[in-house]
Order: sequence, then C-alpha cells, then structure tokens
Amino acid sequence: MSPSLRDLVDAVGRFERAVGVALIALIVIAIGAQVFTRYALHMPIAWVEESATYAFIWMVFVGASLGLKQGRHILISTFVGHLPPRAAAAMRLLVWLLVAVMLVALIVQGVKVMGVEARSNTVSLPVEIPRMWFYSVPLTVSAASMLLTTVLLSFIELRVALGRGPIDTVAAPAAAPR
Repeated sequence: MSPSLRDLVDAVGRFERAVGVALIALIVIAIGAQVFTRYALHMPIAWVEESATYAFIWMVFVGASLGLKQGRHILISTFVGHLPPRAAAAMRLLVWLLVAVMLVALIVQGVKVMGVEARSNTVSLPVEIPRMWFYSVPLTVSAASMLLTTVLLSFIELRVALGRGPIDTVAAPAAAPR
C-alpha cells in the first residue's frame, strides 16, 4: 500500500472536514439572517432558504464521504468477527470491492444525470446556477471521494489477508497503522 495514497485520502478528508464546517456555518448564518429579516425587518430574503437547502445537500454528501474515511458508518460484524484475522480481512476486502463497484456505477450514472440537470437553473438565487451543482455534482464528487477511500481500505485489507500487514488493522485510514 502506497503511503502517498493514504496521504491523498487524509488530505481529501481534511478538505472535506473544512468544507463541512464552512457549510454548517453558512447554514447557521443564512437561517439566522432569514429569521432576522423576516421578523425584525418584515422583509424576508427570498433566496436564503434555497441556499441553505443546497448547502445542506452538499453537507450530507461531504459528511457521508468523511464518515467513510473515519470509519463512522454503521458496521455489523457478527459473522466476520468470528473468523480468523486473515479470513476476516478477506471478507472485508470482498465487501470493499462490492462497495467500489457500486460507487463506480453511481459515478457513471451521476455524470449522465449532470447533463440532464444542467438544463434547469435555480429558482430564487440572485444568480442562475445550473441545478446539477446542487444535486448530481455533490453526489458524484462524494462517490468519487468514497471510491478513493475504498481503494485504500481494499489495499489495507488485501495486505492483511495475504499476511503482509498488521492483523490489528482498523477499517478507517486515520486509525490504520502506517
């Protein structure tokens, strides 16, 4: 497993964390401004709710990708937990390969949908932006980031399954030994 791949996944994770924090701040500020302008000034801003909704959509997909990098997704380890370490790593490798196949399919379909969504624009934002930037782009970018993470996790599990890596490997790059 290449340390540069791990470094790339870690760098993408740091970027996703910064984007996630910025999106949360944007949502809080936008909704706070909307409450103030609506109730204090009696002049609500039309585009604030739409921008907060789009920020929330991006935040969900960025969060899903970051959650995979940190090993925070739901894990049910009943069967695999009873296997010897190398066999358990082989089963996890199989799961990561299936996840990778699904992510590739999601990316391919996301690119196709972008062409359709590019034909319609936002409704109330002050500038017209193709809707693909708020629906299919975050989904596709998130899937690509998760695919990169899945490739790294597959290499980690492959090394363990072949007896070339530490057996106490955790399924998250941040926690996996270098």
